[in-house]
Amino acid sequence: MFTKPLTIRHKDEFLTKIEESIYSWRKKYYEEIQLSHPPRPIARTPRYEDFLALSRPFFSSIDESDTFYVNLYRSIEFSSLKSHLASKVVVMHKAGYDLGSKMVESGVIKSLDDALLALPLYRIGLLDVITEKLDYMKLNIYECISCYGIPNINRTLCDFEAGVLQGILTKLYGSCTIHEKYCFGTGYSFCGFEAFFE
Repeated sequence: MFTKPLTIRHKDEFLTKIEESIYSWRKKYYEEIQLSHPPRPIARTPRYEDFLALSRPFFSSIDESDTFYVNLYRSIEFSSLKSHLASKVVVMHKAGYDLGSKMVESGVIKSLDDALLALPLYRIGLLDVITEKLDYMKLNIYECISCYGIPNINRTLCDFEAGVLQGILTKLYGSCTIHEKYCFGTGYSFCGFEAFFE
């Protein structure tokens, strides 16, 4: 990945902060999915500056330089958004898939519970497993590195995160496809993914 992982000294304290943040974000998620439309209107003409990161609440509380790393990542990702969208989707998804696969293959992630710690450590976002069945999962990522804080451009943007989830879940449970249903880019405050297992 383009960013360096966070360094933590006290794992239990870090996990407690993750759980508290997820609890808070999940309440917002439940509020927003009850609405008949996204909570934020579609932006008229987004500018490049609109894609630069806001301070992510959880990550900035852990590392004040987080915004620098997010903006570095986004400048690489979004420079291709306007003119090379098809390439961006494929390249970012493949990069995410490779990272997710390697996390499992290297032993960083041995179970889905490990992913709850690994994704924040790699600054990807806060992972929340909403529904877990044999052939289907619903997962949210809060404070996503790709899109947290951007305007509603009426488009899902988290190809990298979808790839990471697909790589992890495929290595842990078998072949699956990932569909992003909700996104900051579609006016929500979270990124919502569905995983379908074959």
